[in-house]
Amino acid sequence: MKTLSTNASATALGVDRKTLDNVLAREGRSLIGAGSRGRSRRISIDMLERIAVALILNRDLGVSIAKGLALAEKVVDSPSSQVNVGSLSTLTFDLPRLRKALERSIDETLEGVAERIRGRPPRS
Repeated sequence: MKTLSTNASATALGVDRKTLDNVLAREGRSLIGAGSRGRSRRISIDMLERIAVALILNRDLGVSIAKGLALAEKVVDSPSSQVNVGSLSTLTFDLPRLRKALERSIDETLEGVAERIRGRPPRS
């Protein structure tokens, strides 16, 4: 499964790294695990998609990130990308459009962001 660093993920999502770190530390810890000091977390494309849905719900509807991640799980797992949110309302999300936009953003990010290599250089 393809994964991205926190830096690349933040760039692809269009948020600063600190915002993404806060989301992962507060609400996403159970989803991707805790990071370790000095090492960048690796985020799968599937998880990046869920985070994108949560961020969009937060921005457009004022839904908390924690609730947005829970709704994102349900939306992504739903075959119709619809989730009942109460007895009288349904949330419909255009996942194919989000996936295309996210894929394009990831491609642009990977072209422009080089991963920093840690440790000693290999011997010649």
